[in-house]
Amino acid sequence: MDWGREPADTMVVESKNITLRDVVNAAANGFDTTEDLMEHLGLEEGEAGTEHLQPILDVFLPAIERLRSGSCGGG
Repeated sequence: MDWGREPADTMVVESKNITLRDVVNAAANGFDTTEDLMEHLGLEEGEAGTEHLQPILDVFLPAIERLRSGSCGGG
């Protein structure tokens, strides 16, 4: 799945109604490891959907870091 192209309301962990937006917002707020996300979102190892957390982080963390550093390339 290309997480960078998915709508923000795409379900990541359906059993807990956790969307892509929820995961990205949590990562932007400092929960930027799979373990931190799982704890913050109340998820357990092996729960359906948790296998998507790292791929989502892989897509969005570089952009979050660029925004934090102020080097997002804007003019």
